[in-house]
Amino acid sequence: MTPAYDRDDMPDMTTRRTDAIRDTLLTQVRTEAERRRHRLRRRFALWGGIGILVVGGVATAATAVVSAQHVTNKDSVYCFASAERSANGEYDMSGATMYDPESGGGRVENALELCRTMWRQGVFEKDHDPLAATNPPGQAPKDLQVCVMPDGTAAVVPGRPGVCSAVGLAEEKGD
Repeated sequence: MTPAYDRDDMPDMTTRRTDAIRDTLLTQVRTEAERRRHRLRRRFALWGGIGILVVGGVATAATAVVSAQHVTNKDSVYCFASAERSANGEYDMSGATMYDPESGGGRVENALELCRTMWRQGVFEKDHDPLAATNPPGQAPKDLQVCVMPDGTAAVVPGRPGVCSAVGLAEEKGD
């Protein structure tokens, strides 16, 4: 059946056609509010998620800045073998100090260099024998970070920036 057209080449407005248009408009009116609410919920979820990420990033950065401390105990330094705990839950580390003949005590002025020297001497190698006259040399990690122990002692930990907080220590506050 071919629809009848009027003088403007438009289909005739039959009762059936009028009912179909009315149904389409009523469906649109009924569902538009729900669509708008759905779009608003999606936008809220998206921008809320972005907001949470921004606030979390700012809080993390603020924590790192606030938790930074100065090394106050310069008598010794702890050099960590790695930023991972061993099977017993402890960190594998070695303590060191530099003897000062004038004062009779120890004084660590450059914790980073002291630990690099220990790494190069092979102290953290698995086959290192502390009682041997010589040991094979080791290699210092590329990234070492100076952290601060709770008692104010310097701790040098292998890893990228942020490793101090990962091992539960404060970042060293630069001068």
